[in-house]
Amino acid sequence: MRQRWYPVLLVFLLVSGMIAAGAAAWQRYRVEAGFRSVEVAMPYEDLNALARLSGRDTLEVMRLFRERGLTTVLFKEPTVDELRRTGEIAVMTGQELQLMSPHWLGRLREGGEVAMQDTYLVTSREETFRRLLAQLEAKTSGTRGYRPAPGVYVVRTSADPGLLSQLGLGFPDGPLQDSARAGLLAMVQVRNWPGATARGIEQALAPLKEIPNLSVLAFNDDTLPGYPQKLRALARVVDRLGVPVAQIEFYPQKGLDKLGVLLDKDVVRLHSIPPRDMSRYTPAEALERYRLAAAERNMRVLLVRPFPGAGARDVLQENLDYISSLKEGLQREGLVLGQASTLPALPVSRANLFVMGLGVIAGGLLLAGRLGLRRGEIWLLLLAVAAWAGLLAAAPSLARKLMALAAVIIFPSLALVTSVSARGVPALESAGMLLRTTLASLLGALFTVGLLADAGFMLMLDQFSGVKLAHLAPLLLVAGVFFFLSGPAEPFGKRLERTLNQPVLVKWAALAALLLAILAVYLVRTGNEGQVATSALELKFRGFLDVVLGVRPRTKEFLLGHPALMLLFYTGYRDNRFLPLLLLGAIGQVSLVNTFAHIHTPLLVSLMRLVNGLWLGILVGLALILVVNLAGHWWRRFSPGDN
Repeated sequence: MRQRWYPVLLVFLLVSGMIAAGAAAWQRYRVEAGFRSVEVAMPYEDLNALARLSGRDTLEVMRLFRERGLTTVLFKEPTVDELRRTGEIAVMTGQELQLMSPHWLGRLREGGEVAMQDTYLVTSREETFRRLLAQLEAKTSGTRGYRPAPGVYVVRTSADPGLLSQLGLGFPDGPLQDSARAGLLAMVQVRNWPGATARGIEQALAPLKEIPNLSVLAFNDDTLPGYPQKLRALARVVDRLGVPVAQIEFYPQKGLDKLGVLLDKDVVRLHSIPPRDMSRYTPAEALERYRLAAAERNMRVLLVRPFPGAGARDVLQENLDYISSLKEGLQREGLVLGQASTLPALPVSRANLFVMGLGVIAGGLLLAGRLGLRRGEIWLLLLAVAAWAGLLAAAPSLARKLMALAAVIIFPSLALVTSVSARGVPALESAGMLLRTTLASLLGALFTVGLLADAGFMLMLDQFSGVKLAHLAPLLLVAGVFFFLSGPAEPFGKRLERTLNQPVLVKWAALAALLLAILAVYLVRTGNEGQVATSALELKFRGFLDVVLGVRPRTKEFLLGHPALMLLFYTGYRDNRFLPLLLLGAIGQVSLVNTFAHIHTPLLVSLMRLVNGLWLGILVGLALILVVNLAGHWWRRFSPGDN
């Protein structure tokens, strides 16, 4: 006999978990409320180019942009070729030096033979000489420096020319000083080099401490210096700089996530439009992209590239206005321009995590009870609690992700199994049932937010796992439950045998194929990779919703899932002919829960997306019920069987 205290215990565990998860969610909300400062950066090369086009001094142009809202200048670490193009150095082989026979060549020979195969970097600036020598000594072997004549400085390196062309050679002091005089922050982007050692990393990055107004450190390549063996050495050097590292959106870099953890998550997220994509955007479209990145994905550095201008308009003025518009758009979102905010550490208590996990376990057992799986349930509870405690102690990050995945599967399934019945309800009552079902589903969102309330997840140094499974599993579970448990009661084995022996009509086979196609598109469009399946028309529609509503709801919720579920509540699930409608309705519930699994999105934005999806979905659902009623009326009126 089932113990009477058992359901009470499950409800107690569920409520306790909800309280713990709610406290963590509130803590996250308070952190996000103070996480509002954004840097707007522009590459120095672009500012310099605009200065040349307008016939102005670069320092003057930087000051003009600062007045309009620019906060930061990005300095990319130059290579040999870039320094040569700017006239800062001359690059010659030993043979070229011999052919030129400068008057100081003899003095150069006093330091050793001129090697024909070596490369010689020649400059008239002592600061450049010291920088090149220090960088090449840190990143290569066989480097020597000479002063063969007054005002002549030579760096000799035996590095392979191909390697030399890719090495970063530090940051020239003049532009950095100009940006500081203009009142701007500096963000530097360091290049990787092969064979980086702890000593080399220390020597190469040590000069960064002297950069005025340094605010962010970024890395240029897809692999960080020293990855994987020397990341701890890199972290020690970066930590002494006292600035966050940039995580560049849509540009994964090997070692960045681990470096962020080693730096106690002192990371800011950076968004930019790649140069190759700039031609696809108008200024208005680019501004909207930056606004959404900052407001909805917690990007705290926006790297902006100027537009080339059109016709006879003043290119400089056009881009000054562009930055002004960006500033205004960010301020309308409640964001402020300044040094980028960094997330403070959110204290994570394993005791609270344990209680949250108990709530999810209780939800899973309540679902099992609704399905009639009650044999040995007390032992199953004890086993689940012991497994959760052990996993949380041994691998807390994995444990949190697995329990969050369980939450987004269990609670939408429980909500649908509990709410959908064979009895139909009036149209307005179907809207109320949608709201009640949504509240039950949102328990999965609450537990996910609570379990993953951590700066590492908010910065995407760690991520919610199992996105595809989270979208697919509840659909399969709910479909299986209603398919096999609806209709007359009979043993599961007999029901399965009878189902498998039934002939399949062509219309049902066609419907199944259509549902599979919809499911495939649904899965492809989950996650960031779903962007590839988005048409230009839909992008415009999304943009319209963003402008009108502030936060765009999920299309699959208000145009598909919520209306379909309201129609199902209206008609009732009378038999398995209504299974397609149930699956479409389930998509909306699964989607709204998974919205909150995007931990990098501010919690308030996810809530606004949920609310907008619900009220729009209810309006569309009421219209759908009206259309179905009218269609049924006209069908009965003109059906041949009634004549």
